[in-house]
Amino acid sequence: MIRIRKRSTVPSTLTKVGNADLILLKATYINNSTACQLPRNKLLKIKQAIYGDTLVKQALIDDQHEKCCYCESKFAATGYGDVEHFRPKGGVRQDRRGPLEKPGYYWLAYDWNNLFFSCEICNRRYKRNWFPLLNPTLRAKHHGQSLSRERPLLSDPGHTNPSRYLKFNKHVVTAKSVSNSVVRGKACIRAYGLDRKPLNRRREEFLDTLKLVRFAASLDLNNMTPADLQTVLTDLAMTLAQAHNYIALARSVWSEAAFDKSEYAGMIRDNFPQLPRR
Repeated sequence: MIRIRKRSTVPSTLTKVGNADLILLKATYINNSTACQLPRNKLLKIKQAIYGDTLVKQALIDDQHEKCCYCESKFAATGYGDVEHFRPKGGVRQDRRGPLEKPGYYWLAYDWNNLFFSCEICNRRYKRNWFPLLNPTLRAKHHGQSLSRERPLLSDPGHTNPSRYLKFNKHVVTAKSVSNSVVRGKACIRAYGLDRKPLNRRREEFLDTLKLVRFAASLDLNNMTPADLQTVLTDLAMTLAQAHNYIALARSVWSEAAFDKSEYAGMIRDNFPQLPRR
């Protein structure tokens, strides 16, 4: 995970249609506050067509450089992804397998600051409605209460730098053993499935590939014998000019590997702290 820097201009679907529907949601709660707290009630009808609107989703995808807000994987070629609510909209679980408490953070259903782009695995299989607080008695239960008293155990990728709680040992993510970072770090790893085996394998492969890129970036074709150079060009079916372009590309990829736009930038930054960040 890395901190996500989203545009300040909120998509018009949220400011127009979303704000209008939010008035109805608040009125529904005010008129039926007791009923809205019942476990299986469906009174607060949050509209996916609004928060999941194409304009909203594309803005999130662009701002997050096509990466999942949690695992940092780029998956557009194999999945659609979800518009994820950091604070769950429909209901909340304090304990992973505990009861679903209602209502959720319905008043944040169309809040730009609460929306992110997530892969289906992080969102649907792992995080879901789990949103633990250090002190659950301070949880905001409706739109009239302030969020400022809450102390979430999960790191909000839009407002907090996850590197305060998480670190990488090569491709493996762990919780930092500083102050209360252990509790928060472990909660993030568990909530988002950041240590799942397929993701670990993917990060390991990515890290190995980046090392190959760094090696290619260091090549100097002028120091190769003509015979060796010709063998390489023949094997790769490329011209000498193309070979120079590939080396230039490798240098560019290496120099930008820790940028926000790069896949698994959080892992790369811990492994290669000398790389520039942007």
